[in-house]
Amino acid sequence: MRITKSLAFGFTVSQPLIYGSICLLVFIFCIITDLHAQGSEFIQKDASAVDEAIQRSKEIHRNRHNEEEEYEEAEQAVSLSLDLGDTLLYAKSLDNLGLLYRYHQRYEEAIPLHIKAFELIAKEDSSFLAKMIYANNAGVASRYAEDYDKAVLYYLEALKIAEKQGDLRNIAISCNGLGNTLLHLSGREEDALAYFERSLEAERERGNTLGIAMNYLSIGDYFTDKGDYVEARNYLDKLLEINKTRKDTFGLGITYEYFGQNYFQEGKDLQQAAIYFQQSKSLFEQLGDEHKLADLAKRQGDVFKAQGRFIQAIDFYEKSWEMAEELKNKGLIMDCALSLSEIYELQANDRFALEYLKISQQYKDSVALINQETQIAAIEKRYAIEKKESQIELLEKDKALQQSQLDSQQAALKSHQIILLLMVLVLIAIVAIALMQYRNIKEKKRANLLLRKQNKQISEQKDEIVKVNKQLEVTFEELIEEQKNAEEKRVKLLESKFENRIQSLALQSLESQMNPHFLFNGMNAVRWLVMKNKNDEAKEYIDTFAQLLRMSLTNNRKSSISLQEELKSTGLYLKIENLRFGSEFSYSIEVAPEVNPEHINVPPKILQPLVENAIKHGLLPSRKKHKVLEIKVRESQGGISVEVVDNGTGIKYRKGDNSEPKPDGTHLGLRLIEERLAIYNQQNEGEVKFVIATKKNDEGGVSGTRAEIHILMEADPV
Repeated sequence: MRITKSLAFGFTVSQPLIYGSICLLVFIFCIITDLHAQGSEFIQKDASAVDEAIQRSKEIHRNRHNEEEEYEEAEQAVSLSLDLGDTLLYAKSLDNLGLLYRYHQRYEEAIPLHIKAFELIAKEDSSFLAKMIYANNAGVASRYAEDYDKAVLYYLEALKIAEKQGDLRNIAISCNGLGNTLLHLSGREEDALAYFERSLEAERERGNTLGIAMNYLSIGDYFTDKGDYVEARNYLDKLLEINKTRKDTFGLGITYEYFGQNYFQEGKDLQQAAIYFQQSKSLFEQLGDEHKLADLAKRQGDVFKAQGRFIQAIDFYEKSWEMAEELKNKGLIMDCALSLSEIYELQANDRFALEYLKISQQYKDSVALINQETQIAAIEKRYAIEKKESQIELLEKDKALQQSQLDSQQAALKSHQIILLLMVLVLIAIVAIALMQYRNIKEKKRANLLLRKQNKQISEQKDEIVKVNKQLEVTFEELIEEQKNAEEKRVKLLESKFENRIQSLALQSLESQMNPHFLFNGMNAVRWLVMKNKNDEAKEYIDTFAQLLRMSLTNNRKSSISLQEELKSTGLYLKIENLRFGSEFSYSIEVAPEVNPEHINVPPKILQPLVENAIKHGLLPSRKKHKVLEIKVRESQGGISVEVVDNGTGIKYRKGDNSEPKPDGTHLGLRLIEERLAIYNQQNEGEVKFVIATKKNDEGGVSGTRAEIHILMEADPV
């Protein structure tokens, strides 16, 4: 049954209207509560994956020594920490990756990682232990890379923090590192000793026998280098006593090695030096330490060389060389070759002295190339990390813009909440008016009129808010797009600069290998003519050699020269070699009439190595009566063909052969030509190809060697 109240003015108030209004109020409040719940949701990321990746990389290094897997886990930790945006984890990941590079002697790549880790937390009010570790690691990597100024800087940073925290362990580590670094700086030797003594005092206070032993070793080495051999042996005696007490086989091996070096440098009792080196060698044989055994074989050879016992010295140098080849230690091979060259020179065996000196120079060039490649790898690694950081910064900017949009939406939500609250108030007012209708109809009419006006204003405000929200959304989208475009342009510019830098370094590296090779052969030729008393030929040879050297010095500064200049330079070289070997062979240079060599550009020094190989390894070993070398320039297949043809013994060489250079340098010049042409093709339009092969006669036998350089010419515009 429906219950109603009749009013004097003809209006009826219904109870269902009151109940419906209350239900509507409850519904509105539920909507508001749900919106608040949605706005307070979070997504949290777990940082334990970073620590797990770091730990896995360390375990792989300790147990399996798989470099690729170690680096993969360590780099995964760096990426995860960047994604989390956790500065402390990012610093820890960078330092761990730097340690792996240092363990594998890639110091140039380790240095920036340790420095970046330290700088990330340098301004933190905590994490003091991490700061000391990262700074000391940066100092160690810089010292091993021979960047002593940088090493001193970061050791001092670590020492300053350690002193402030009263950390004796890191005071000792920093002081010992500073002492070993300052030993390499002229005039700072006394400062080095002071730091060693300070480190020794800290280790004694800690009761750390290993640290005490390390400082005795450093101080003994200091006095040995200074020439105070007796004082050095006093410290080495203390070191020996500690290592015997500790029963430290490795420490005893190092101690005997330093005793041997002390007596060797003193030069009074070389036999005692040999005994100590042999004792050290026996201990390292027990440990199976191939690296130390290779070094000690070299040191034993040095002792026999100083005693004038050259046969024994040669034997030990060759043993050291053999072990160094297995360990791929090119620096040790270079030192052994140089020592062998010096012995043969003392024995007046010029041929072997010259051969081993040449090998030493080749390995020196190879070590220099490896160092440059390491620097390139370090630049690549820094670029990859910086690129990753730039991407993270871009994402952070996107997040900031999204947060700004979210804040705007929340502001709009609050406005809507206000409107909803107003609507609730209106409904309450309606209910109140309905209940008060029986008292004053005129008041109800005025209230209804006021309500209509308020509803109109609210509707207008709502429309205005919607328009403002749309304008804000459009503006934020435009800002996001502009930020992304600007960041993409910056990343592309960095990539372009980096590629140019890599190509420039590679070209410099190749040029640094070519010049010593050329000069060495020229000087050797003059020497042989003088030894044979061919003074007129030597004078003519020197004049021609001077012209060739002048052209070489001029052309080596250019990325390309004309074919005419290259042919002229090669002609001078052929004249020199013909004089040197007493016209044992004949040569000719033929240029087709349709070819203008002045208008053709080629990289410098591409014909001379071919001619040199043809003479040394093709014509001179040949038993043919008439030995001929021909250079032919002609048009061929849309370009120019330059052929170097001889009737010698042929050649065994395949394009792309990456084997080590032979002692006589057979393949070095050919490999350099391939590498120079590859870089030249990257930096210049057009294409230059190189082919070399053995010639066959009709019976299938060897009739000589043919090398061809084909220069693809651009078609003339129609």
